[in-house]
Amino acid sequence: MKLTRRHRIIIVVASVVVLIATTLVGIGINHALFSASGFVTQYLNALSRHDAASALSMPGVGDALPADADTTLLRGSAMGELTDIRILKVSGSNERTNVTASYLVGGENATGTFVVTRLGNTFGIFESWGFAELPVARTKVSVWHDASFTVGDSGQIDLRSTPSGSEATGWEGTGTFLLFAPGNYIFTHNSEWLTATKQSLNIESPGDTAEIVVDVQANKKFNQRVQEEVDTYLDECVTQHVLQPTGCPFGYETGNRIVGEPSWEIVTYPPIAVEPRDGSWQVVNATGTVKVTGEVQSLYDGTISPLEEEVPVVLNILITITADGQLAIELR
Repeated sequence: MKLTRRHRIIIVVASVVVLIATTLVGIGINHALFSASGFVTQYLNALSRHDAASALSMPGVGDALPADADTTLLRGSAMGELTDIRILKVSGSNERTNVTASYLVGGENATGTFVVTRLGNTFGIFESWGFAELPVARTKVSVWHDASFTVGDSGQIDLRSTPSGSEATGWEGTGTFLLFAPGNYIFTHNSEWLTATKQSLNIESPGDTAEIVVDVQANKKFNQRVQEEVDTYLDECVTQHVLQPTGCPFGYETGNRIVGEPSWEIVTYPPIAVEPRDGSWQVVNATGTVKVTGEVQSLYDGTISPLEEEVPVVLNILITITADGQLAIELR
Protein backbone atom coordinates (compact mmCIF):
# COMPACT_ATOMS: atom_id res chain seq x y z
CA MET A 1 0.00 0.00 0.00
CA LYS A 2 1.35 3.39 -0.99
CA LEU A 3 1.62 5.82 1.93
CA THR A 4 0.37 9.29 1.44
CA ARG A 5 2.47 12.29 2.37
CA ARG A 6 0.21 12.86 5.35
CA HIS A 7 0.77 9.30 6.62
CA ARG A 8 4.52 9.63 6.26
CA ILE A 9 4.49 12.82 8.30
CA ILE A 10 2.47 11.12 11.04
CA ILE A 11 4.92 8.19 11.20
CA VAL A 12 7.92 10.52 11.41
CA VAL A 13 6.35 12.59 14.16
CA ALA A 14 5.38 9.48 16.10
CA SER A 15 8.92 8.13 15.80
CA VAL A 16 10.34 11.39 17.09
CA VAL A 17 7.91 11.39 20.02
CA VAL A 18 8.86 7.79 20.91
CA LEU A 19 12.55 8.65 20.70
CA ILE A 20 12.12 11.68 22.93
CA ALA A 21 10.04 9.72 25.44
CA THR A 22 12.58 6.90 25.48
CA THR A 23 15.37 9.40 26.02
CA LEU A 24 13.51 11.09 28.87
CA VAL A 25 12.76 7.75 30.50
CA GLY A 26 16.41 6.81 30.16
CA ILE A 27 17.47 10.09 31.72
CA GLY A 28 14.99 9.54 34.57
CA ILE A 29 16.18 5.99 35.19
CA ASN A 30 19.80 7.10 34.97
CA HIS A 31 19.20 9.80 37.58
CA ALA A 32 17.10 7.62 39.88
CA LEU A 33 19.16 4.44 39.78
CA PHE A 34 22.50 5.03 38.13
CA SER A 35 23.50 8.46 39.41
CA ALA A 36 25.77 9.01 42.40
CA SER A 37 22.73 9.63 44.62
CA GLY A 38 20.95 6.59 43.18
CA PHE A 39 24.00 4.43 43.88
CA VAL A 40 24.16 5.55 47.52
CA THR A 41 20.40 5.10 47.88
CA GLN A 42 20.72 1.50 46.68
CA TYR A 43 23.37 0.86 49.32
CA LEU A 44 21.27 2.42 52.09
CA ASN A 45 18.17 0.49 50.99
CA ALA A 46 20.16 -2.74 51.16
CA LEU A 47 21.13 -1.92 54.74
CA SER A 48 17.56 -1.02 55.65
CA ARG A 49 16.33 -4.46 54.55
CA HIS A 50 19.31 -6.19 56.22
CA ASP A 51 20.63 -7.41 52.86
CA ALA A 52 24.33 -7.75 53.62
CA ALA A 53 25.03 -9.74 50.45
CA SER A 54 23.75 -6.93 48.20
CA ALA A 55 25.64 -4.28 50.15
CA LEU A 56 28.88 -6.25 49.95
CA SER A 57 28.47 -6.83 46.21
CA MET A 58 28.45 -3.11 45.42
CA PRO A 59 31.71 -1.72 43.95
CA GLY A 60 33.98 -0.34 46.65
CA VAL A 61 32.53 -2.42 49.48
CA GLY A 62 33.27 -6.15 49.49
CA ASP A 63 36.06 -5.79 46.96
CA ALA A 64 37.74 -3.04 49.00
CA LEU A 65 37.76 -4.60 52.47
CA PRO A 66 41.23 -4.63 54.08
CA ALA A 67 42.78 -8.08 54.16
CA ASP A 68 43.36 -7.87 57.92
CA ALA A 69 39.89 -6.55 58.80
CA ASP A 70 37.52 -8.62 60.91
CA THR A 71 34.31 -8.91 58.86
CA THR A 72 32.48 -11.18 61.32
CA LEU A 73 29.74 -8.59 61.95
CA LEU A 74 29.12 -7.68 58.31
CA ARG A 75 26.00 -9.82 58.34
CA GLY A 76 22.34 -9.07 57.90
CA SER A 77 21.37 -10.67 61.21
CA ALA A 78 23.47 -8.11 63.09
CA MET A 79 21.70 -5.08 61.63
CA GLY A 80 19.03 -3.03 63.36
CA GLU A 81 16.56 -0.36 62.30
CA LEU A 82 17.43 2.03 59.44
CA THR A 83 14.52 4.02 57.97
CA ASP A 84 13.44 7.32 56.37
CA ILE A 85 16.37 7.50 53.92
CA ARG A 86 16.75 10.81 52.05
CA ILE A 87 19.46 12.30 49.87
CA LEU A 88 20.26 15.83 50.99
CA LYS A 89 23.16 16.99 48.83
CA VAL A 90 25.46 15.89 46.01
CA SER A 91 28.69 17.75 45.30
CA GLY A 92 32.13 17.26 43.80
CA SER A 93 33.46 15.80 40.57
CA ASN A 94 33.04 12.44 38.85
CA GLU A 95 36.34 11.31 40.37
CA ARG A 96 35.23 12.18 43.89
CA THR A 97 31.56 12.90 44.55
CA ASN A 98 30.20 13.52 48.04
CA VAL A 99 26.66 12.33 48.66
CA THR A 100 25.10 13.45 51.94
CA ALA A 101 22.07 11.54 53.20
CA SER A 102 19.81 11.66 56.23
CA TYR A 103 18.03 8.74 57.89
CA LEU A 104 16.71 7.40 61.16
CA VAL A 105 19.15 5.07 62.89
CA GLY A 106 17.43 3.14 65.64
CA GLY A 107 14.74 5.82 65.60
CA GLU A 108 17.19 8.72 65.95
CA ASN A 109 17.99 11.36 63.33
CA ALA A 110 21.43 11.06 61.74
CA THR A 111 23.30 12.17 58.63
CA GLY A 112 26.30 10.82 56.80
CA THR A 113 28.42 11.63 53.78
CA PHE A 114 29.45 8.94 51.30
CA VAL A 115 32.34 9.41 48.89
CA VAL A 116 31.83 7.76 45.51
CA THR A 117 33.61 7.80 42.15
CA ARG A 118 32.30 7.36 38.62
CA LEU A 119 33.52 4.14 37.03
CA GLY A 120 32.11 4.74 33.55
CA ASN A 121 28.91 3.86 31.69
CA THR A 122 26.93 0.67 31.32
CA PHE A 123 25.72 -0.02 27.75
CA GLY A 124 27.12 3.38 26.89
CA ILE A 125 24.12 5.07 28.53
CA PHE A 126 23.81 4.39 32.25
CA GLU A 127 26.36 5.73 34.70
CA SER A 128 28.17 3.26 36.96
CA TRP A 129 29.60 4.22 40.34
CA GLY A 130 31.65 2.77 43.16
CA PHE A 131 32.59 3.84 46.65
CA ALA A 132 35.83 5.79 46.76
CA GLU A 133 35.89 5.40 50.54
CA LEU A 134 34.73 2.22 52.26
CA PRO A 135 31.25 2.85 53.80
CA VAL A 136 31.92 1.05 57.06
CA ALA A 137 32.80 1.81 60.68
CA ARG A 138 35.16 0.15 63.17
CA THR A 139 33.99 -0.93 66.59
CA LYS A 140 35.99 -2.32 69.50
CA VAL A 141 33.93 -4.90 71.38
CA SER A 142 35.00 -5.94 74.88
CA VAL A 143 33.34 -8.83 76.67
CA TRP A 144 33.70 -9.10 80.44
CA HIS A 145 33.26 -12.35 82.40
CA ASP A 146 32.70 -14.50 79.33
CA ALA A 147 33.90 -14.81 75.73
CA SER A 148 30.67 -14.51 73.76
CA PHE A 149 28.14 -11.86 72.77
CA THR A 150 25.26 -11.32 70.38
CA VAL A 151 24.48 -8.48 67.96
CA GLY A 152 20.89 -8.15 66.83
CA ASP A 153 19.71 -11.60 65.80
CA SER A 154 23.20 -12.95 65.17
CA GLY A 155 23.13 -15.61 67.88
CA GLN A 156 26.10 -16.11 70.18
CA ILE A 157 29.45 -15.06 68.70
CA ASP A 158 32.49 -16.39 70.55
CA LEU A 159 35.36 -13.91 70.44
CA ARG A 160 37.83 -16.78 70.39
CA SER A 161 36.48 -17.89 67.01
CA THR A 162 36.91 -14.45 65.39
CA PRO A 163 40.13 -13.18 63.73
CA SER A 164 40.49 -10.12 65.97
CA GLY A 165 39.44 -11.79 69.23
CA SER A 166 41.43 -15.00 68.96
CA GLU A 167 43.44 -14.17 72.09
CA ALA A 168 40.34 -13.90 74.26
CA THR A 169 39.92 -16.22 77.21
CA GLY A 170 36.78 -17.80 78.57
CA TRP A 171 36.59 -14.93 81.06
CA GLU A 172 37.28 -11.82 78.94
CA GLY A 173 38.41 -10.59 75.57
CA THR A 174 38.37 -7.84 72.98
CA GLY A 175 37.94 -7.73 69.22
CA THR A 176 37.75 -4.94 66.64
CA PHE A 177 35.13 -5.42 63.94
CA LEU A 178 33.88 -3.70 60.80
CA LEU A 179 30.22 -2.65 60.79
CA PHE A 180 28.12 -1.37 57.91
CA ALA A 181 27.58 2.37 58.20
CA PRO A 182 25.05 3.65 59.00
CA GLY A 183 23.38 1.18 61.30
CA ASN A 184 21.84 0.45 64.67
CA TYR A 185 23.45 -2.45 66.52
CA ILE A 186 22.22 -4.01 69.77
CA PHE A 187 24.90 -5.85 71.75
CA THR A 188 24.08 -8.22 74.60
CA HIS A 189 24.63 -11.74 75.94
CA ASN A 190 22.03 -14.38 76.69
CA SER A 191 22.85 -17.95 77.64
CA GLU A 192 21.48 -20.46 80.12
CA TRP A 193 23.15 -18.97 83.20
CA LEU A 194 24.39 -15.58 82.04
CA THR A 195 23.06 -12.32 80.68
CA ALA A 196 24.18 -8.77 79.88
CA THR A 197 22.31 -5.50 79.77
CA LYS A 198 21.60 -4.50 76.16
CA GLN A 199 23.94 -1.88 74.73
CA SER A 200 22.62 0.08 71.74
CA LEU A 201 25.20 1.44 69.32
CA ASN A 202 24.22 3.88 66.56
CA ILE A 203 26.71 4.17 63.72
CA GLU A 204 25.83 7.39 61.93
CA SER A 205 28.38 7.76 59.16
CA PRO A 206 31.16 5.92 57.31
CA GLY A 207 34.48 6.14 59.08
CA ASP A 208 32.98 6.30 62.57
CA THR A 209 34.79 4.51 65.39
CA ALA A 210 33.16 3.25 68.57
CA GLU A 211 33.67 1.08 71.63
CA ILE A 212 31.17 -1.17 73.33
CA VAL A 213 31.37 -3.24 76.52
CA VAL A 214 29.28 -6.37 77.04
CA ASP A 215 29.30 -6.83 80.83
CA VAL A 216 28.17 -10.41 81.40
CA GLN A 217 26.57 -11.19 84.76
CA ALA A 218 24.84 -14.11 86.44
CA ASN A 219 21.18 -14.21 85.43
CA LYS A 220 18.11 -14.88 87.58
CA LYS A 221 18.19 -18.60 86.84
CA PHE A 222 21.83 -18.81 87.96
CA ASN A 223 21.06 -17.14 91.28
CA GLN A 224 17.95 -19.24 91.83
CA ARG A 225 19.83 -22.45 91.14
CA VAL A 226 22.52 -21.63 93.71
CA GLN A 227 19.87 -20.44 96.18
CA GLU A 228 18.06 -23.78 95.86
CA GLU A 229 21.30 -25.66 96.45
CA VAL A 230 22.12 -23.59 99.53
CA ASP A 231 18.61 -23.90 100.95
CA THR A 232 18.64 -27.68 100.52
CA TYR A 233 22.07 -27.93 102.10
CA LEU A 234 21.02 -25.91 105.15
CA ASP A 235 17.75 -27.83 105.44
CA GLU A 236 19.79 -31.02 105.76
CA CYS A 237 22.14 -29.41 108.29
CA VAL A 238 19.33 -28.47 110.69
CA THR A 239 18.19 -32.11 110.87
CA GLN A 240 21.25 -32.93 112.98
CA HIS A 241 20.53 -32.89 116.71
CA VAL A 242 23.97 -31.84 117.86
CA LEU A 243 25.49 -28.49 118.79
CA GLN A 244 28.10 -28.74 116.03
CA PRO A 245 26.39 -30.22 112.92
CA THR A 246 28.90 -32.12 110.79
CA GLY A 247 29.95 -30.40 107.56
CA CYS A 248 27.79 -27.36 108.27
CA PRO A 249 28.70 -23.66 108.45
CA PHE A 250 27.28 -23.07 111.92
CA GLY A 251 27.35 -24.42 115.44
CA TYR A 252 26.87 -23.44 119.07
CA GLU A 253 29.27 -23.62 122.01
CA THR A 254 28.32 -23.56 125.66
CA GLY A 255 30.24 -23.88 128.91
CA ASN A 256 27.41 -25.97 130.31
CA ARG A 257 26.06 -29.48 129.66
CA ILE A 258 23.40 -29.98 127.01
CA VAL A 259 20.40 -31.93 128.24
CA GLY A 260 18.91 -34.27 125.67
CA GLU A 261 19.17 -33.39 121.99
CA PRO A 262 19.22 -29.82 120.74
CA SER A 263 17.15 -28.84 117.71
CA TRP A 264 17.95 -26.45 114.86
CA GLU A 265 15.71 -24.44 112.58
CA ILE A 266 16.22 -21.92 109.78
CA VAL A 267 15.33 -18.33 110.68
CA THR A 268 16.50 -16.74 107.43
CA TYR A 269 18.25 -18.34 104.49
CA PRO A 270 21.35 -16.49 103.23
CA PRO A 271 20.21 -14.45 100.18
CA ILE A 272 22.33 -15.46 97.21
CA ALA A 273 23.92 -12.93 94.85
CA VAL A 274 26.33 -14.53 92.38
CA GLU A 275 28.98 -12.11 91.16
CA PRO A 276 32.11 -12.22 89.04
CA ARG A 277 35.24 -11.99 91.14
CA ASP A 278 38.88 -12.92 90.60
CA GLY A 279 38.19 -14.79 87.38
CA SER A 280 35.36 -16.94 88.73
CA TRP A 281 31.72 -16.84 89.83
CA GLN A 282 31.39 -16.42 93.57
CA VAL A 283 29.00 -15.76 96.41
CA VAL A 284 30.78 -13.69 99.05
CA ASN A 285 29.73 -13.53 102.70
CA ALA A 286 26.09 -14.45 102.19
CA THR A 287 24.62 -14.22 105.69
CA GLY A 288 21.58 -15.95 107.17
CA THR A 289 20.41 -17.06 110.59
CA VAL A 290 19.61 -20.35 112.29
CA LYS A 291 18.23 -20.97 115.77
CA VAL A 292 19.17 -23.67 118.26
CA THR A 293 16.78 -24.72 121.03
CA GLY A 294 17.03 -27.23 123.88
CA GLU A 295 17.98 -27.37 127.52
CA VAL A 296 21.28 -26.90 129.27
CA GLN A 297 22.40 -27.82 132.76
CA SER A 298 24.69 -25.51 134.68
CA LEU A 299 27.98 -27.12 135.62
CA TYR A 300 28.10 -24.73 138.57
CA ASP A 301 24.88 -25.49 140.41
CA GLY A 302 23.15 -28.14 138.28
CA THR A 303 20.16 -26.00 137.40
CA ILE A 304 18.48 -26.62 134.09
CA SER A 305 17.43 -23.74 131.85
CA PRO A 306 16.01 -23.45 128.35
CA LEU A 307 18.35 -22.80 125.44
CA GLU A 308 17.19 -20.59 122.59
CA GLU A 309 19.84 -18.77 120.60
CA GLU A 310 20.09 -17.40 117.07
CA VAL A 311 23.34 -18.16 115.29
CA PRO A 312 24.64 -16.44 112.14
CA VAL A 313 25.39 -18.47 109.02
CA VAL A 314 28.02 -17.02 106.66
CA LEU A 315 28.62 -18.68 103.30
CA ASN A 316 31.29 -18.19 100.67
CA ILE A 317 30.72 -20.16 97.49
CA LEU A 318 32.72 -20.81 94.33
CA ILE A 319 30.72 -21.78 91.22
CA THR A 320 32.11 -23.12 87.97
CA ILE A 321 30.17 -23.47 84.73
CA THR A 322 31.38 -26.82 83.43
CA ALA A 323 32.08 -27.71 79.81
CA ASP A 324 28.70 -29.42 79.52
CA GLY A 325 26.90 -26.35 80.84
CA GLN A 326 26.26 -27.53 84.41
CA LEU A 327 26.99 -25.65 87.64
CA ALA A 328 29.65 -27.04 89.96
CA ILE A 329 28.98 -25.45 93.35
CA GLU A 330 31.65 -25.50 96.04
CA LEU A 331 31.12 -24.17 99.56
CA ARG A 332 34.22 -22.56 100.98
